[in-house]
Amino acid sequence: MTTIITYQNKRNENKYLEVHNDGHYHNSVRQYLKWPNGVKYLVGDRLLHRWRKSDLCELLTDYCIADMV
Repeated sequence: MTTIITYQNKRNENKYLEVHNDGHYHNSVRQYLKWPNGVKYLVGDRLLHRWRKSDLCELLTDYCIADMV
């Protein structure tokens, strides 16, 4: 079962990461920008990219879990 966790950048509150974990230790990441007026811009090629755990942990030091209400 795939779980999706959204993280928000600590320095730029408009930058988000969407981390998809497939339950078999594979993590895929998509980055996007989202503004308060509802505009959402997917950064890069708009695809999920698989990351190694060590690299993902280092990247997530700049992020915290987002409160998506």
